[in-house]
Order: sequence, then structure tokens, then C-alpha cells
Amino acid sequence: MIDSLIELNKQLQKKTSDEVLLWALSNSKKPIITTNFGPYSASLLHAVTRVFPNIPVIWCDSGYNTKETYQFAQKTTELLGLNLK
Repeated sequence: MIDSLIELNKQLQKKTSDEVLLWALSNSKKPIITTNFGPYSASLLHAVTRVFPNIPVIWCDSGYNTKETYQFAQKTTELLGLNLK
């Protein structure tokens, strides 16, 4: 298993982030992404949805978020066209 991970790292190390995301999503049977709409979530959501626009996005909402978090979630969902679940 270690040898296959070393080989895989060699194959992916010179790929762009979009190429690595495409590889990961293409090798998944049912890819999803999760978010809590924290401070850095938009960058990852943007990167993933550029490669796989209709990926299901699971919002792990604790119910204790601030008003600003809910506003951010709404704006980000609209801007990126998220397939929010």
C-alpha cells in the first residue's frame, strides 16, 4: 500500500489543483463535499465546483451560527450555484 501511495504522489505532484481535484472526484463513486461555511470554506467550495459544478454540498449546520454566517452561506450558495443539501 505504501508503494502505491508513493507512486500516486509521484503521478500527482506536478498536476494543477484542478487536475488533482478532477482525479479525486473522478475516482469517487458518489462524491460530495461538506461545509460549515466557516472563514475558509468559500475557497474550497469554489475550487471543487469549478471542476464538478453539481456536486452535492452537505451543510453541517449546528444551528448556533451567527446571523453573518447564514448571510454568508446564502450569498456563497447563490454566487457559486451550490447544490446545497
